[in-house]
Amino acid sequence: MPALRFRNNRSIASLSELMLTQNASIDALPLASEAPARRTLSIEFHQTVPAAVRHRMTYALRVFAAIYGHLVVGTGKGTDDCLFAYGGPQEQGRAGHVIPIPALYRSKSPDQQSVVIAAPILVEYADETIPLFLGTDPETGNPDWLGEIFLWLSGELEQNAKQRDTVGRVPFSETPFGKHGLSPRRPHAAHLMAWLESVLRRNRVPTLPKAPSPLPGVEHILLPSHDIDFHFDGRRSAFVRLTKNLAIAACVYKNSADFSYNLKKIPGLLTGERPGDYLLPLVDAVHSAGFQSTLFPVVRQGHRRDPNYSLESIAPHLAKAVASGLSLGLHGSYQSVMEDRSLESEAATLGERMGKWPRANRQHWLRFESQRALFREVESAGMLADSSLGFPESVGFRNGANFAFPPYDFARERPHRFLEIPLVLMDGGLEAEARSSRHEAQLIAEEILNASNRMGWGGVSILWHNPMEALSVPREINEVFWRLAAKRHVSNEAWLSFDQFLSAVISRYQEAGLMEGISVNA
Repeated sequence: MPALRFRNNRSIASLSELMLTQNASIDALPLASEAPARRTLSIEFHQTVPAAVRHRMTYALRVFAAIYGHLVVGTGKGTDDCLFAYGGPQEQGRAGHVIPIPALYRSKSPDQQSVVIAAPILVEYADETIPLFLGTDPETGNPDWLGEIFLWLSGELEQNAKQRDTVGRVPFSETPFGKHGLSPRRPHAAHLMAWLESVLRRNRVPTLPKAPSPLPGVEHILLPSHDIDFHFDGRRSAFVRLTKNLAIAACVYKNSADFSYNLKKIPGLLTGERPGDYLLPLVDAVHSAGFQSTLFPVVRQGHRRDPNYSLESIAPHLAKAVASGLSLGLHGSYQSVMEDRSLESEAATLGERMGKWPRANRQHWLRFESQRALFREVESAGMLADSSLGFPESVGFRNGANFAFPPYDFARERPHRFLEIPLVLMDGGLEAEARSSRHEAQLIAEEILNASNRMGWGGVSILWHNPMEALSVPREINEVFWRLAAKRHVSNEAWLSFDQFLSAVISRYQEAGLMEGISVNA
């Protein structure tokens, strides 16, 4: 095992500083594609490892295998390819490729609540700084790769958060990024997986191999999407929205061009202009650009923060969008998870009106009190995907993942039966990040996508509410979306709808023992 270099436990500088000083862009940065061997993996546990920990580490192994394209056989069924031995003393003279992993992860039984997690140590491996919350084994110096991966993907790192923001969400300060000064622009879980893959390949020189894509000729998969938070539904609601935008442009964005844009729209209301009537032009623009996307409408107006329109008023536009190839997901209403638990009934409403049950969900305002509560509701609603894990006022990889993964169900000690699609870029979050950091929005966006592309094949989402008009964010933020779309061919990036993505990759997860029995064609 190569020697590890430790750093002091201080904030990790963002990659953006290097990119900005060198004026780098996504086109100029190299990809790290490799042609790895596909292996069959198994895991066995020392007798001292509790049952709950066995379930959780097996889950972490299966997600790792799905991302890197390996197969997994049942626990304790050793293979000639590779056996992960979790816990206990290192045994000498065992046949085959055996990777011992120190059992550093602990669960709190019997209620399975999270233990208090200390600040991480920072370790240098393959020129990357990797935070380890469980430390390293004092004898071997190895980390508990599976335990660290589980902490990130399960959301356990923010489970003990006590504070909530003004709308009931976990604030950034309560995430591992805010608490420990970690950069959300780095996919920390992906770095741990790449480290484990390097050990699996028996690399003599430390490397972080890129996970191979399941789609031939595609290096990276991105899922563009559009939450329908405002749509033209009459002059009165449009006037209210434009007035609100003027206040935001003047007081928050401090953007004179954005203020002028919205101000000029107000007289147009009297002459028949329809600001916010953007769905059909968006469909045409998406087709002209040569990709597919996903629309997320809200179907229930139970709170003043829910959108202004009714489902019936935009249903004809949605039908035309779906007929043209776009996907349709559910934008869970403001109170759907935390107060009303109405996600299933909202999905039924959308399914009945549009003739097809939505496969994906994203919460309005990204509003949920805890990841566990969100995931329970998403699975109960019969969804195959969710994309609510993002930052309202920032950008990056909330659970350290630049890939889709099934969240973990602590109540049943098993993976959930849907995929979480990390939301890594949102127009409003990008604007806030650019304004607070004083860095260019375009470079920030490219940094995020490059970080994802460098380490794997993606399966992450970006969100632009209305990229056709400067009604949600200033015009320059909307322009970032279309520039990213124009550049996608340079890095062999495929922009897919949620339905296309699920159909294309579900077998990858099922071969690793996840999402079993799920059919995306049902």
